[in-house]
Formats: sequence, C-alpha cells, structure tokens
Amino acid sequence: MLHLSIKMKDLPEAERPYEKLELYGEKSLTNAELLAIIIKTGTKDETSVQVAQHVLNLNKTGKDTLEFLGDISIQEFMKINGIR
Repeated sequence: MLHLSIKMKDLPEAERPYEKLELYGEKSLTNAELLAIIIKTGTKDETSVQVAQHVLNLNKTGKDTLEFLGDISIQEFMKINGIR
C-alpha cells in the first residue's frame, strides 16, 4: 500500500500552526492546530494537526472546547498513533 505523507513544510505558511500563530494570533487557531503545537511532530504518515484531530475525536461531550482532555486517560491517549 502506498502512503503519501504530507509534511508541514509542504503546506502554505498561513496554514502551518506555528506560523499562523505568529501571523494572526492564538484566536485564529483551531483546536486541532493548538494541540498540534503541543504535540509538535506528526508521524511518518500524518502531520501533527492530523494526530491532534485523532485526539479531538476522543471528545464525547459535544462541546467545542478542550476541557474534555482532563477526562481522557493516559491509556486512551497512548492508543493514538503519534502520541507517546
């Protein structure tokens, strides 16, 4: 199976979380982009934003906040490829 990996450096600067933060401020970032900054690196096949999206998929509250992160166990986080 052929995997095409996307690298952050291949994205336009305005779409990279660190650059977007510098250019437009933290309010311009999505929750996935905020988490991607914390995660720092992705995997061979996924960017840190994509890994962050997997973390966000653990949110069962229905709220668009990051408060749910405090209720997620380490074991649940560790099931996500790219989280160590």
